[in-house]
Formats: sequence, structure tokens, C-alpha cells
Amino acid sequence: MNDSKILKISLIVTVVGLLGIIFLSGYVNPEKLTIKQIDKSKIDNQVELDVKIDSIKKTKSNTQIIKITDNTGSINLVIFPSTDFKTKLIKGQKITLVGRVTQYNGNLEIILEESKNLHTS
Repeated sequence: MNDSKILKISLIVTVVGLLGIIFLSGYVNPEKLTIKQIDKSKIDNQVELDVKIDSIKKTKSNTQIIKITDNTGSINLVIFPSTDFKTKLIKGQKITLVGRVTQYNGNLEIILEESKNLHTS
């Protein structure tokens, strides 16, 4: 084959692949889990949880650390000030959230990356 044919084939395959990724990305949803199912294999993955707020703490830097629970366990939800989260949360409130699993000081936690990923019940 000559170089121009290889270039044309490469461009076509690239464009089709990119269009496929763009089209299918709308169908990728975070995994819906219970807290007990969250382990180190889930680090850097987005997960969806239906939980209840157990306690709320605010640090000096206005980071919110919220202990969330379900009937299988508990984990911390971290909301950084840069998330621009304005909804008032209260202890005992039921919420549904999508967050990224991370590890901090050896403990797993959930980071709320966007304020639209938390819904109150």
C-alpha cells in the first residue's frame, strides 16, 4: 500500500472511533452500590449511593466532611468549597449522590465533584 491509502484509512478509523466514543459516552452511568460494596478496587471510579446523613462537620477551610450511612455501613463524603455546593444538609436527611471514590490517610471516602450530583429526598 502506498502512504496516501494508509493515511486515508487511519483518518477514517480515527473519526469513526471518536464518533463512537462521543455517542456511547452518554450511556455510561456510575455503578449503583451500597457502602459495603465500596473497596479499594473502586478507587477513582464514580459510584451512586442512596444514603442517610449521620453527621456534618465543617473544617476551617470550609470543606464539609459528612458521615453518610446506609444499612450496610458508613463512609465519609467530602465536599470541597470549590464544588460551590449551596444546598443546606441536615442530620438524618436521605440523599442520593454520585461521587468519586478516593483514599485519604488509608481510609476510603467519597468526593462530591459537582453540586448537581447530590439530590435530597
